[in-house]
Amino acid sequence: MTSLEDSLAVIRRFADAGSGRPLFLAVGTFDGVHRGHQVILRRLAADAAEAGAEPAAMTFDPHPRAVVRPDEAPPLLLTLEDRVQRLKEHGAQRVLVVPFNREFASLEPEEFVRHVLVERLRARRVYVGFSFTFGRGGRGTPALLRQIGEPLGLEVRQLGPVTEAGQVLSSTVIRQALAAGDVAAALRYLGRPHAVSGPVLPGRRQGRGLGFPTANLADDGRVLWPTDGVYAVRARWDGGMWAGVANLGGRPTIDPAGPRLLEVHLLDFHGDLYGRRLSVEFIDRLRDVRKFPSVEALREQIARDVRQARDILARGGWLCYHPTGFQRGPRDR
Repeated sequence: MTSLEDSLAVIRRFADAGSGRPLFLAVGTFDGVHRGHQVILRRLAADAAEAGAEPAAMTFDPHPRAVVRPDEAPPLLLTLEDRVQRLKEHGAQRVLVVPFNREFASLEPEEFVRHVLVERLRARRVYVGFSFTFGRGGRGTPALLRQIGEPLGLEVRQLGPVTEAGQVLSSTVIRQALAAGDVAAALRYLGRPHAVSGPVLPGRRQGRGLGFPTANLADDGRVLWPTDGVYAVRARWDGGMWAGVANLGGRPTIDPAGPRLLEVHLLDFHGDLYGRRLSVEFIDRLRDVRKFPSVEALREQIARDVRQARDILARGGWLCYHPTGFQRGPRDR
């Protein structure tokens, strides 16, 4: 079976498992499922409910640019699993993940519309964003989608850009914000905090020696990490949440040759998290990572970081704790 046949087989199975209702389909990569994507998904869900149709989304794995221009492949904002979950949370009842490969990328726009959207999926209406492209060489545009699809009975809904303070929201803009450490801007653009996750690793207990024990994570390369810095964060595990402060980067004062880690100190937490999978959400940036003249100076700065993080998280309503006697904050999502 060729790569194209693999992709078409996935599409066929998705179509065969349909509900029997007319299919309304949002199509895009949806990296991040940011606020611009959420507008498309809300419109999809509302229109489908009114028309008695099934709202679904089509996304691609891997990221199309990783196939057609590998040297320009962007770091992802969400794992595929999280992307699918977010798409469903925002309105898609089913999600079609198309294996993206060179053969699928080589489909002419006319083939994609006629053979994939109309004949195989039997979509009645598709929803796309303002910058959507498809088909060989990215030749397909929303206007061409409408030109090809409407004579075949396929309605097209193109939604315009969403802006924040004059900035058009996009996955690229969010990646730029994270690269600059501006996790507060990324939060606004995403409509939620950017998060990374991983198993808690055994450490050298250097934080414990300073009076601030940490849960340590290593970058597994699955999603984009913000630039190095000290951050106010919120951690999740086993369905619960806890506020904290995190050092992302090295430890130039006490372990200058050590690896780059995300070290999370959970406020007022006493327990063992080794081996658990922790998801860390970045709320705001406090400062750069820097070398201090002494261990005592570092300890004093960490205490200030904790106070500042506690204040930021309390004011923002992000002080949410594990459900063992603590109440969740008003901004919990």
